[in-house]
Amino acid sequence: MVDAAPAPDAALEIARLTARVERLERLLAARSRLLRDLTPELCMDDLVNLSRLSSGRPPLARAAFGLSDWRETTALTAGDVEATMEQLWRSLRPRDREEE
Repeated sequence: MVDAAPAPDAALEIARLTARVERLERLLAARSRLLRDLTPELCMDDLVNLSRLSSGRPPLARAAFGLSDWRETTALTAGDVEATMEQLWRSLRPRDREEE
């Protein structure tokens, strides 16, 4: 069986859907670039809420005292200390865009 060319209406619909998919892909790429650029600047709560807002969803309620990532334990690891110190230092000075 040989496939026939799509009917004119079907060809128009395919072209319309193809253009729509291409536009959505461009928008998604732009949103991903923005989120990647903001990742080092925002805390996880803000980044999640920005992502939700940019996709049309409501933000999540802020966790009290920013403890949304807190996992109670008595064990201390070097990774915890390093990440905390980096976040504290980053919060004290804005990122210098000219360094990039």
